[in-house]
Amino acid sequence: MAAMKTMNQQSRGRFLLDRGASLPLMLPATLLVVVFLVGPFYYMAYTAMTDLSFANPDQKGAFVGLDNFRKLMRDDQIFWSSFWLTIRFVVVSVTIEFVLGFALAWLIWRFIERQRLLTTLLLVPMMLAPVAVGLIWRLLLQGDFGMVTYYLRKLGILSQASAVFSSPGLVMPTIIAIDVWQWTPFVTLIILAGLMSLPKTPFEAATMDGAGPWRQFVDIMLPLLRPIIALVLLLRGIDAFKEFDKVFIMTGGGPGTVSELLSIYAYRVNFKNWNLGYGAAVSFMVYLVVLILCSIFYKAVYWKSSAERQ
Repeated sequence: MAAMKTMNQQSRGRFLLDRGASLPLMLPATLLVVVFLVGPFYYMAYTAMTDLSFANPDQKGAFVGLDNFRKLMRDDQIFWSSFWLTIRFVVVSVTIEFVLGFALAWLIWRFIERQRLLTTLLLVPMMLAPVAVGLIWRLLLQGDFGMVTYYLRKLGILSQASAVFSSPGLVMPTIIAIDVWQWTPFVTLIILAGLMSLPKTPFEAATMDGAGPWRQFVDIMLPLLRPIIALVLLLRGIDAFKEFDKVFIMTGGGPGTVSELLSIYAYRVNFKNWNLGYGAAVSFMVYLVVLILCSIFYKAVYWKSSAERQ
């Protein structure tokens, strides 16, 4: 009787779902998505086509079409400087993080049996809030009493009269090194999880066929890890392209505009110059680049897979 009652309840639940009763259940989540994602995006897109500015009383939000984007693409050299600086930052930092993270993950997977304690320690840098990371390294690299600055001067790497965040040649390498320190563990943990989930049968068959470690790595391990690798590069690429917190806390985009990433430039245009129409166009470009990154990585993962299936 109990089994029959359970089956009747399940049948009734399926009947209600088929009749559209699931729509009211999805309504709260749909409203949240609309309010916090879709609504702000469309407001940003509309504002980007106006001349709204709180600093100029004559610019009250009149519709100007694509004029902001034309100005952005043709005349704004600071935007392009920030854009290419951000691209270099993303490429260099994500590449270093991936190489180091993959190497650490492989070493842990291959040679360390008790991995739980080590992986817990690896979580520490990435679990810190970016603002906290920025404050910590700003104090450590402070020009007068920073501990790291003191030892760099003792070793002769840094002169007595200079500081890391006031030296144009040292600012971006330092920011990249701090980003690598914080996010390499993230890459390590994701790749390690992928390595631990690999099936053993292909490797055993390759060993019996006489394939060496390098051939197994290239022909078996990398293809099996391709979706994991693409996911890691995608997440880190998007996050690095939107980098704001640490750089803003440590340098504010300085000295001058040496470390002014695209996100910091968008902040300056919007909330220092109060040119909201033009600033929305800059923010829209950040969104567009992130969308292109997602598309590229998606095709990189699934294009070859679909070709192999065909």
